Amino acid sequence: MPLLERDAELEVIEAAIDRGRSADGRLLIIEGPGGIGKSRLLDAAQAIAAEKDVEILATCGGELEREYPFGLVRRLLEARVLQATDSERVALFRGHAALAESLLEPAAARGESPLTDEFHLIHSLYWLVANLVDDTDLVLIADDLQWADELSLRFLLYLAQRLAELPITIIGAIRTGEPAAETELIERLLMQADHNLRPKELSADGAKRLFTALLPDAPGDGDLAEDSWTATRGNPFLLGQVVSALAAQVGESRQDLTRRISDLAPESVARSVMLRLGGLGGDAVTLARAVSVLGTSTSLINAAELAVLDFAAASAAADKLRAAQIFSDGQDLSFYHPIIRSAVYNRYPASERAAAHLRAAELIRAGGGATDHVAMHLMRGTPTTAEWARSALHEAARDAGRKGAPATAAGYLQRALLIPRADREQNAKLLVDLGLMEAAAGESTALAHLEAALELIEEPAQRDRAMYALGQTLFRYGRSAEARTVFRRGADAFADNPEVSLRYEAGFMASAAYLVDRASEAHSRAAKLTATFLEAPELSLSERLLALHFGVFGAMCTPGAQRHAELLLRALGDGVQLWRATSDGMTMSHAILALTWCGYGQEASDLGERLLVEARSRGDSLIFAEVSLARSLAMYSLGRVGDAMVDAQAAIIGMRRGWKSTVPAPQGVLAYCLVDRGELDEADEVLQDAHDRLRSGDTRTLNVWFYMARGRLRLARTEYQGALDDFLLVGSLLQANTFANPGYMLLPWRSHAGLAANALGQTGQARILIDRDVELSREFGLPSTLGACLRIRALTAEGGPDMELLSESVRILENPRASLLELAHTLCELGAAQRRSGQRVHSRETLRRALDLAHQCGAVALERRAHEELLASGARPRRAVLQGVNALTPSEHRIASLMAKGASTRNIAESLYLTMSTVEWHRRNIYRKLGVATREGLRDAMAEEDSA
Repeated sequence: MPLLERDAELEVIEAAIDRGRSADGRLLIIEGPGGIGKSRLLDAAQAIAAEKDVEILATCGGELEREYPFGLVRRLLEARVLQATDSERVALFRGHAALAESLLEPAAARGESPLTDEFHLIHSLYWLVANLVDDTDLVLIADDLQWADELSLRFLLYLAQRLAELPITIIGAIRTGEPAAETELIERLLMQADHNLRPKELSADGAKRLFTALLPDAPGDGDLAEDSWTATRGNPFLLGQVVSALAAQVGESRQDLTRRISDLAPESVARSVMLRLGGLGGDAVTLARAVSVLGTSTSLINAAELAVLDFAAASAAADKLRAAQIFSDGQDLSFYHPIIRSAVYNRYPASERAAAHLRAAELIRAGGGATDHVAMHLMRGTPTTAEWARSALHEAARDAGRKGAPATAAGYLQRALLIPRADREQNAKLLVDLGLMEAAAGESTALAHLEAALELIEEPAQRDRAMYALGQTLFRYGRSAEARTVFRRGADAFADNPEVSLRYEAGFMASAAYLVDRASEAHSRAAKLTATFLEAPELSLSERLLALHFGVFGAMCTPGAQRHAELLLRALGDGVQLWRATSDGMTMSHAILALTWCGYGQEASDLGERLLVEARSRGDSLIFAEVSLARSLAMYSLGRVGDAMVDAQAAIIGMRRGWKSTVPAPQGVLAYCLVDRGELDEADEVLQDAHDRLRSGDTRTLNVWFYMARGRLRLARTEYQGALDDFLLVGSLLQANTFANPGYMLLPWRSHAGLAANALGQTGQARILIDRDVELSREFGLPSTLGACLRIRALTAEGGPDMELLSESVRILENPRASLLELAHTLCELGAAQRRSGQRVHSRETLRRALDLAHQCGAVALERRAHEELLASGARPRRAVLQGVNALTPSEHRIASLMAKGASTRNIAESLYLTMSTVEWHRRNIYRKLGVATREGLRDAMAEEDSA
């Protein structure tokens, strides 16, 4: 069929490919109803790309294949990877692309494997494509995207959002009018597209030209062409089907042909296809049905075997089907158009079709085909009790789990569960994997399946694996109460094996930490259990885990911060080796938090950095998010507002991948930082988003981060009653869990409540609240919190700020373990008080010091206030820094530090989960602010900051 009336679309396609070749990638989506010519435009795009010597990778979605995890992406990339030489393969899978190797070369992913994080697979595929275009330009073509699997669509969207740096053009086609085309991911892909082409129906003149080209010997003077155009509404495919049907009847009279056209209206095309198919003989019908079952594209050998035809008969039938434009040209068998395939498949009697799917599963399995292909046919096939089917579904589920598709995996396992088996051990393994996949997918049946598995499992190691993995999975996805139940059961079940039992006790402590009315019970239990070994010179792995949680609860609940911190540091070692030996990410993140609550922010930050490096190497973005949240608190406790923001944002990004264990804490910390920067509206937006994520029931204690942040925002806006209400609500939640540490929230909640109460004229209540904070801060031994409480008490003193208390606050906050931000706040208040009392000259030095510290911390609001106070004192302070290291934003500073250490743009992008173009954009800003033009100049500038 000639391509008519598509010049405008072809121009856009060629321009998009040219932009891609200049490393300014484009996403182009062609959308329209079936038969409008989308596939023809994709064919034309391939021809244009071939003329420009651009590498082309093309595939299409299949209506039966939407459950294959990364199915469309694999079809797009697998052949290219298989064609690569050994040296090319090393280059393709270098760096973060390594994780994609097991996805595209399934043999590398066999055996036991934990659930793989979806984001890391997508991120790895992105880097594989980035590596692929190091030496070539690329056009990726994907037809029928409405039938693509969810993970493939997520990858295409992820790649499309990062095309600006890559010599890639993505051209996809979506059939409108299909329910599958109305999903959120399809909508997001359409919104992301640089161009949306919507080809129109052919005009009457175009239809006539097409009619004449395809049927030059038709009788009449063009009326048949006009009748055909009217009947098909100008749809090119439907018009072609009408012409194909008429071609077989060209000897009939014009009147007969006109009547036939009315029978070939769009609603009757499927019937017309089946009539044409029936006219090709029984072998053709049988072969067409077999191909409709086998999927998008299949070999003649496989289709012949499924159709039970000998090769010669199948080959002859295939030739007939190609000539009739039911099959497309090509070595593999596929339908000329999805409409034809749907007509054949849907008119295949249901019982016979299901039996064909089961036979297809057997054939693909016998031929060594992909497990997900086998599983797809088993899911649609006649139910079977065959052992091989159960094994195939189980193996396909594990593959789906490795690809970050737990819901698909759970579906396979649920089907496998219907196939009975006498082997208790194998039944138990299936139930364990089903429980894990359901937990990851957020399904409530996970615990029931685990309980059923535990009744069957006799081998202790298998029982241990099942229970512990499920407990960690539930905790990671924010289901702490269920995780606690699992860990409690494990501790009791393995009571005769102390090392295993203690590991479960550690998990029990971790999951109980934020449960209302459960923390105190867990603390008491930990105290009894650790009393037997805490003073021993050497601790086992499980004893170290439990000792860490005892330290965590101590840090939250009982005075003696230094003692708790020393226990934590002793049990941790470097932290990484313990994590590698136990795979207990919960304990590691809690240890960072506990060190922070004890005032050991630098040690907590250092541990967080080591664990983040390890998380990156593991490809585990959920634990990366959890550790990022913990380190953000450590950074904030040190007064490093910018770094705390970066880490809090990393944790929030992790929420999109399923991490929920301590939400809404990251939003709370981010709001803290925004308030310190004076960005109150932005803080309000973050908290509005967090409001929808507030916890209910057993985990509502975590809401303290939301209420504390909102209280600070309200305080900054002089909404004193609302602020007081929020701070008191924080207190009630913490006290319900016996969290007595006044530094738990990094900011003393009672003292902040005292500020609000004092502003409302409730001076008695204010004094009681603040004095209790001072008392607790001394008992716990927390210089940052004590200094902050003394400052607030000084500010609420009768008759004005108490300069003696402010001076005491400065002395305490000059402790190396204290927060520089709190010191900056106290210096600013002291300097302001000195100025107002007439000590203008003396106040300038105090205020200059406050200004410098505020700038160093990234506390823009405080820096602005210190600047204003200096002006009022008669000084001429420097303007806000526009150049130099101090002018860098938190993200720029982190990137500059990595560049100074020799990291390449690619290394930085991979380690921070950015794109190369984003890193390059930051690099240009960094060079401008530092006044340098080379890496050497940047290293010198950063070295000067370190020496200062």
